[in-house]
Amino acid sequence: MAVIQVPSIILPILSPLGTETEIVADLVEHTSIEFPVDYLQEKEIHIIATEVVVFGVPGNLQCWVELSPIPSVNNLMWPFPLPAGAAYWAAIGGGGGAMAPVAPLIEVATGVTTTVHSILIPWAIHSPWARLVVQTPVAATPATALWIVQVLFSGASK
Repeated sequence: MAVIQVPSIILPILSPLGTETEIVADLVEHTSIEFPVDYLQEKEIHIIATEVVVFGVPGNLQCWVELSPIPSVNNLMWPFPLPAGAAYWAAIGGGGGAMAPVAPLIEVATGVTTTVHSILIPWAIHSPWARLVVQTPVAATPATALWIVQVLFSGASK
């Protein structure tokens, strides 16, 4: 079954639940919806990441922005058929698509529950489409610690 992304300012979920968070607690990349940035400047993504710790420490959080000249086939904002857009996504600083960037932004976990981390990712590179990728490449040991992530995108129109 194909998964179609629902436009939202948060990371995508399979069905809209009315919440504004996504739990990041595994080795999987969590990719946001694709949003148009063609006519924006002073673009930035603000991430609020909260540690939830029962026992242990969540894996460090890695974040990066990927850009593309076209959206992927999962985008509902594009009105006509697209080529395989996944091949066009590239991370700022190298990498992206099927591989992580060379130097993602890394937020180090403290292991203290309810610790809030504020992360700001500004960028000036021009591209029509952008998306955010969040990942914990190392699993928490034991698996009783995780991140709750909220994401806000902002930019000024040209």
